[in-house]
Amino acid sequence: FSSYPLWTLIWLLSAALFLILALLAHWLFWIPVALLTLMNWLYWTKVSDHFMHGCANPGIVVSLDPMLIAVATDLTKGIGKYPAIRIIKKELSSICGKQPQVGALVPTVALYYEGSKPNQPHWATFDPRPVDCATSDPSEAQRIAASFTKEDIEELKQWLSQVPKPYKPGLYRIKL
Repeated sequence: FSSYPLWTLIWLLSAALFLILALLAHWLFWIPVALLTLMNWLYWTKVSDHFMHGCANPGIVVSLDPMLIAVATDLTKGIGKYPAIRIIKKELSSICGKQPQVGALVPTVALYYEGSKPNQPHWATFDPRPVDCATSDPSEAQRIAASFTKEDIEELKQWLSQVPKPYKPGLYRIKL
């Protein structure tokens, strides 16, 4: 909740308003209460699925003000190589239980998405989210960070050298 509060707050506050109206004004206000509660449940189901079924990818802090994290992946669907870096803006109070600093390794979990051409041999984009957004247990984030090889981290740094500075959020395709 603390990492992605916007929609949850919107749905909860709206549901609370309609709940008050249902109790004080008319029973028909129970319909939006039920719909907003369902939307909130579906949102949290999606967030849970993201972290339970996503792919772990290494990230690295490239800026602290604002906090920017560069995450590397190969967008291939199994044939060829389609390396990419996504830079995301995300404020974290700690990373794997430590104070954030430029160069810190950030374990992330990502889902991949089709573009307008689903028959392409690669995904159009991916949505990485820091593991620290899903758990308050630093040992879990550390466990995922330890799963990355030295080659994974070196590849991230090498690919990052192709991303134009100053760094800005976005998806950057990497040429090999």
